[in-house]
Amino acid sequence: MTEALKATQNFMFEKADVHRIQARHNVKNPSSGKVMTKTGMQFEGILREADKDNSGKWVSSAIYSVLQKERINR
Repeated sequence: MTEALKATQNFMFEKADVHRIQARHNVKNPSSGKVMTKTGMQFEGILREADKDNSGKWVSSAIYSVLQKERINR
């Protein structure tokens, strides 16, 4: 997943010329946050009961982002 996220970031910054990429994950899945951190994304906070999980239950999400000027070229 880390390689896929890096490739997506590179495409978005280089080809689509976006300024900011953000992503979020269920706080009960911290491994997703580790992938985001490995690609240079920074933790911004918790969105309380912002999403529904696969069973339809409201869950809190951790949000991460990276700016074009902060990106890690790997």
